[in-house]
Amino acid sequence: MPLVGDVLASIRRGGREKMGKVGLEGHMEEMVRQAEEAHIGVLQALRTRYVELSSAVSDTAFLQQHVEATLHSITDLHTSIDQDVVSAVKGSVGEVGGVVRRWKEVQGSLEAANMLLDIHTLMEDSVKAATDHRFLESAEHLAKIESLLQEASEKEIEGELDIINALREELVTRRMELLYSISEVWQETLIWEEERQPDGERSVSLLVLPKGRKTSNWNGQQLQQMLGALYMLGELHRQITTLGRNLMKHFFEPIIQLGAEDSRGTRQATVVLMRLQEVFTILSKVLLSVVINTITSRETTLMHMLGTEIGNDFKDILIKDCIADAIPYSRAELSQFDKVKAATEDFQKFLVEKGFFEEQDKSLMEYAANVDVVFSNKACAHILERARTLMKQPLHVTVCITPLEPGGPLVVQDMTGRQLDQSTMRLEKLLSAKSLNMPKCQISTSVCDLVELIYETLEEACTSSPEYAGRLFYTVHNILTLYSHVVPTAHAHQLATLPQQAAIVHNNSMYLAHHALFLGHQYRLRLPQALRTATITTIDQAHELRKMASSIFLKAMQNHRTALITTLRESVCLDSLGCDASQAEKTQQGMRQVIHQLQLLHRVWQNVLPYRVYIKAISRLVSSVVEEVVARVVTLEDISADAALALITTLNLLKEFVPSLFKVEGEEEPGPGEALRYVTLWGKFSELIVVLGASLQDIQDRWAQGKGPLAHEFTPDEAKQLVRALFQNTDRRAKVLARIK
Repeated sequence: MPLVGDVLASIRRGGREKMGKVGLEGHMEEMVRQAEEAHIGVLQALRTRYVELSSAVSDTAFLQQHVEATLHSITDLHTSIDQDVVSAVKGSVGEVGGVVRRWKEVQGSLEAANMLLDIHTLMEDSVKAATDHRFLESAEHLAKIESLLQEASEKEIEGELDIINALREELVTRRMELLYSISEVWQETLIWEEERQPDGERSVSLLVLPKGRKTSNWNGQQLQQMLGALYMLGELHRQITTLGRNLMKHFFEPIIQLGAEDSRGTRQATVVLMRLQEVFTILSKVLLSVVINTITSRETTLMHMLGTEIGNDFKDILIKDCIADAIPYSRAELSQFDKVKAATEDFQKFLVEKGFFEEQDKSLMEYAANVDVVFSNKACAHILERARTLMKQPLHVTVCITPLEPGGPLVVQDMTGRQLDQSTMRLEKLLSAKSLNMPKCQISTSVCDLVELIYETLEEACTSSPEYAGRLFYTVHNILTLYSHVVPTAHAHQLATLPQQAAIVHNNSMYLAHHALFLGHQYRLRLPQALRTATITTIDQAHELRKMASSIFLKAMQNHRTALITTLRESVCLDSLGCDASQAEKTQQGMRQVIHQLQLLHRVWQNVLPYRVYIKAISRLVSSVVEEVVARVVTLEDISADAALALITTLNLLKEFVPSLFKVEGEEEPGPGEALRYVTLWGKFSELIVVLGASLQDIQDRWAQGKGPLAHEFTPDEAKQLVRALFQNTDRRAKVLARIK
């Protein structure tokens, strides 16, 4: 103040005189000198404190007082210049301008020094606040320091770069120390304890503010301080994420999932919601109701932040494993779901009041209220799951159906369920009683159960709303579609190795296709009015089922044919028998293997397949064997007399066995010509046996100028080849060959 007073007095005495100018400049120089000394002193003290890492607390305090006093003098000088000097120096604008610029430089230098001193003071206050567990205050000091350092960097004050960098490093260190201190307190505040029970189960407990921490002061203010500090430091979200993950893993998921496993149903869902509400109440009371209020953020609660973090996951698991499980599968039990709906609405309101959910979030209530759609989805999914389970059951457990079983012939019913008068069915008058009946065969009991499920579903559709009835009908359609995809995959190994399995799947598929032809026609008049004008049919699936039945059985037939032909080529050895009669025993043994394979198929198929299907299947396999045998014998170039006898014996084994394949229990005894009727080339096979034992004259007589039985079965080239193989080259053979044309 004396310095400023002298300056003003000199100005007043001198006016515009040169002596006044000199006095003003002298006083200004003196003030600049003092300001520079203060600035240099501050820089040296802070450099020693933060750059050279030595203690200078007393010097810093003294310099701060000196800087503040000088700044106060600068302020007074500024005021005096505005009031007195301006009017006195109007003629010396240039000189005064220089003084003002010089003054601004001094002021900027002192402000920079004061800013650095403020940073130092805030740093010390932050450390002290953290030590006293005033974490929010400490975090706010660090935030101010960061702001001041940013301001200092923007001003780019010369000579202070090293100090600013050192202060930045110090700020990072202080932040890490503060976070470490808060983390220690947080871990002491929330303690997760895991314990193994005697029965082997695992018990997890959450202790909030344990032991000596349970004081009103700590429970409120210090916890709020800690959370506010974490928020300002940007670490609260990470802590909330960890807390939410642990709460979901150890509390919410076990309550929802294990509770739903105990006993699914309405009562269990309400119990789960009640337990969850109790947990949220306790957590809100001891922890989650704490208000997080900082200078830079709006007021919020820990509960709200937790809801933002895990709210969606919590809703998903609650809906999936609790509310959805409580929805019944049948309409008779649907009214019981009203209790769950009411409990869900109360729980939703409770979570909104606590701040866990936003007020506009009504997803739980909407899901529970939209029970009709959810129920239809769940009921249809349950029906499909039951159907899938039936499709995967073993195939070999079978029942025998007759043309009028089970349940008698299919009938068409009116909307009341009564059979329509036959006089209204023009087509029935033109068909016999058994035109649309399944033939006698064996089918799996699981398919009977599947058909029963289909009819139960359609019966329920007849008394349901149009929307639900439509879903049920197309669920039946989906069951038939599913069968074509599940059965070939689920029973692939059995179908490839067991002959009976392919036959049963063939019958099962045909049985389903038989019912699929008439399902829409049967129920069209009984379904809700809105569906009667729609295309209600499953005929398309009847075609797919028949195609699947044919393809599976045809593939099995191809495998059996391949096995028979392979046995003929590898074991029967017809090629070598023609020139080596010693192979006769081996050849006959191979033929017995072929017969055994056919006998096995006969035993497995005769009572499983419909009679006509069995006859066609076994006839086709026998035809393949006969064709292979005839082709190989006819192409032999040389057949000795002994080899011919061996061939006759071998072929007679097959000839005598084949008629027994057409004898089926419960069916009429086949006539002697049954094999000739069904087996391709059976006549040629029989004629071949005759030719192998015939003389040249017999062959000539059986050819009979192209009109005999030999000419009927063999071409001239084949007959000539047999003659050349059986007989030596003589004039007699030449004459016979000449007659065969």
